[in-house]
Amino acid sequence: MRYTKKTQNNKSKKLRVLWQERLNRYICPIMLGSAVCYSIIYIIYSPFALSYTFAAFFGQLILFVLFDKLKEKNILGALVYLLLLTFSVMYALTLLFRGTWTGVDPVSWFYGDNDTSGYHPVYMRALFVGGGFFLTSILYYFTQVRYRSMGVMLCTLFPFVVYAKRGDPMPEIMITLIITLFLAVMIHNRRIDPSKDIMVLGKLQYDRAYIISFAVFISVTGALAMSVKKPTYRSQLEKSADFFDNLLFTGNVGGGYENTSSRSSTRRGGFGYSSTPLFYVEDKENHDVLYLRRQIYDIFDGDVWISKKRNFWRDTPYSDNAEYSSIDIFNDFDEICRENSIEFYDMNKAYTSKSVRVYDKQFAPSYLPSPLGTVADDVPQYALKYFKYGPSGTVMRVRSWNETPKPLDDTVNYNEITPYFYSEIRASRIKGEDYEFLLDRISLDSDEALRLKTDYMSAKNNYTDKTGVTPRIKELAQQITKDCDSDIKKAEAIVDYFEENGYKYSTEYSPKDNSVDYFLFESKTGYCAGYATAMTLMMRALDIPARYVEGFAAFERMQNGDIIVRDGHAHAFVEVYVPITGWLTFDPTVSDYMDYSGESGGFNSGWIFVALFWLSRFFIVFIVLFFVIFVLLLDRIKEMLLRIVLLFMPVKKRVLKLYANLVRLVSFSEKDDRSYYTVKMIKEHLYETRGVAPILLADLFEKTAFGGYEPTEAEYKAAYKQYKKYYKYIRKIPKEKTVLANKAVFGQRRTDETV
Repeated sequence: MRYTKKTQNNKSKKLRVLWQERLNRYICPIMLGSAVCYSIIYIIYSPFALSYTFAAFFGQLILFVLFDKLKEKNILGALVYLLLLTFSVMYALTLLFRGTWTGVDPVSWFYGDNDTSGYHPVYMRALFVGGGFFLTSILYYFTQVRYRSMGVMLCTLFPFVVYAKRGDPMPEIMITLIITLFLAVMIHNRRIDPSKDIMVLGKLQYDRAYIISFAVFISVTGALAMSVKKPTYRSQLEKSADFFDNLLFTGNVGGGYENTSSRSSTRRGGFGYSSTPLFYVEDKENHDVLYLRRQIYDIFDGDVWISKKRNFWRDTPYSDNAEYSSIDIFNDFDEICRENSIEFYDMNKAYTSKSVRVYDKQFAPSYLPSPLGTVADDVPQYALKYFKYGPSGTVMRVRSWNETPKPLDDTVNYNEITPYFYSEIRASRIKGEDYEFLLDRISLDSDEALRLKTDYMSAKNNYTDKTGVTPRIKELAQQITKDCDSDIKKAEAIVDYFEENGYKYSTEYSPKDNSVDYFLFESKTGYCAGYATAMTLMMRALDIPARYVEGFAAFERMQNGDIIVRDGHAHAFVEVYVPITGWLTFDPTVSDYMDYSGESGGFNSGWIFVALFWLSRFFIVFIVLFFVIFVLLLDRIKEMLLRIVLLFMPVKKRVLKLYANLVRLVSFSEKDDRSYYTVKMIKEHLYETRGVAPILLADLFEKTAFGGYEPTEAEYKAAYKQYKKYYKYIRKIPKEKTVLANKAVFGQRRTDETV
């Protein structure tokens, strides 16, 4: 039985040593693979980055163990690996194919914005399984089978290529971490390369210099990288552009502001706007704010707004009434009033025809940034200059799939409701249900009423989806509008609510909770996307058609009277369907947003921002320097703390504590346990390796610990003084020349003491 138990203990010990050796070989490659996984998932959809990284870490560990087993089986192992590779590739391709059923192709998903179109679980799993297996295979082969630093470098390049292709800056901390782990693999796994003779390369020594060198590299490199100011900033709407969404029919490869997007910008801040001019507007009407539409979004998915996919080659966007305009509504309603002898408003005063010119020498968007009510070309389809795309009314500038848009220089004709008619509609107290009831009564005998009802029901069916409307949002909307007797007044009341109830505008604020409820009831801080989302949902909660719009708020006048539209003027607002009027624009964002941009530098300009920028970088450098110094002097700091603690101990405990620290220093300096040494062995060992020995402390400890002796204060001070004198030789083994010199001095001193 004793023999069996001893055998089991030996087996357990061998197994433990085997796993320690494996983990020693695995740790750096697996950490590098996890860092690569995190950096790629982070840019695609950051909320999943951490969970996918944990899964990648344990998945790589399992695969490394499996590959070790397969490596021992030679041909059979190679066949099993090929089967696993085939399975992972086929599984990933199947997921990619399934993902296309959602209407989003893999390329558009890959180039989409982080936190918006990046949310696609099917494509994420395909990338994780297929790409993860491929990455792990490379890392395993070039670190566990044949060490090749260039092969490992290929793995580190993957995230850099992804960030470069997407046009996004890679966070400095990720760059530092990946490069550091690559260097760790180069040093660590080269030393333990299983393909080499272990007697030639030896085992890796985890000495103090090894640890400190990497700590210094990480800290200093990270500090320098974070201290360099970025030359430019990209706006959130630019980041949110789906690069390939309109590439097929626009021929535009610029991306960004020059294309439309399948998904809206995120409602969260934490990004920088620049003051880069995009285009100019010649506005002779002197609007305080001119809202230029870029794109309408239909459905809220709880995080961002989604534009319903319409395949260009299947759906003809052009028709006589791609969007039933306010003019059509006015004319039809006027005809109904005449036919039924109903006295109503003077429709000749309902709207005015206006025009603005949008222009720039370089900005060449596929859409036309234009006001609500833009009149599309009423010409044959093949001769269109610009047209309304689908029921949303987004105005596109080109038709042929291979035609590249020219730089912007368009005169936009649009119809604008007059202040007179707006006030009349506001005073009419008409609500959507009243309007629908009226049209129901007369639509059977009137083509005009039938068109009006069709238009109203289309708006109601398409833009009252209540996804994202919580009970609290509905209750708040009802409370705000309880005294309103018309739809238009309800929209005005919600706009006023934000202005009058302490809401703040910020492009930098990142909430701890991304829900609309948290914005409305807790933080009350955000930027235009959050305000427009909240108002759209509140209007829909009241069964009033409303839609989320992204475009530009043009308000900054130049000296010549034209308006300059900058990157920082990208804006989100709301359009609400009002009976007898059609769609009207409302801007719920608090007016502070106009104070965030201008000639001096956009949202992140000004001396305050510059001062804060450099102050934060100085603080980072200070923290890093403190960390480096702390690591370099860690043992000195521990020694200093010990000496302070000794001051408050009884003499006997001081002797025992100081001797224990002596043994610890010897063990740490030699990377070997010396705690089992007797007092005599410690003295002899120190004399042979250092040329000195704190004999007074050793002898005093021996008498105190084993002889029941009570040391005096004077004896302790003498032992402590000798310990401090020899401390620098105890904590670190000196050179051979120093050891010989110490022996000569120490031997003479011992002789003198004996005499």
